[in-house]
Amino acid sequence: MEFDDVIKNRYSVRKFTDKKVSQVLIDEILETGRLAPSGNNNQPTIVYILDEEQIKKLKESSKTKETRISPAAFKSKQAFLICYDKTKEVKRPTDKFAFGITDSSIVATYMMLKITELGLGSVWVGYFNPTSIKETLGISDNHEVSAILPFGHIHKSSKPDPTAERKPIEDFKMEWINKYDRQSSTI
Repeated sequence: MEFDDVIKNRYSVRKFTDKKVSQVLIDEILETGRLAPSGNNNQPTIVYILDEEQIKKLKESSKTKETRISPAAFKSKQAFLICYDKTKEVKRPTDKFAFGITDSSIVATYMMLKITELGLGSVWVGYFNPTSIKETLGISDNHEVSAILPFGHIHKSSKPDPTAERKPIEDFKMEWINKYDRQSSTI
């Protein structure tokens, strides 16, 4: 699949078949994520592979408003839990902005695109209580959870959301305007 096709065909898949993704394909997805760039090449991202048992534990722990996880996290039999090690993330010297969430988001994005290229589906889940997830799965205090990425073989009834249109390019880009140009009325 050409890169532009991967970008155009990727959508949030919320319905998967029961067929598990092979370890060979999982390794390809992980390798793609491993190659993603990170601040100062510190590579703080850690990816946990969740199977049915861990996903079931998360679902059972998601009973209250405080521990709730988006239901999309439980639609597949496999998922990646994308984390970053707080002790390895780069901090910008000028304002101490920490890049762990950015770095791990880049990894997750690379993995989502590879999943699409392989003819599989995924959905980014960001609605969760990270503390509850860490306690439920026994994850180190140094590892911060940034996303859950359920993935799998796409169920034949799964279709892109027809209302999920993208905003026009004119609303996406911002052009610089010469501050001395009195004709310019935007910004």
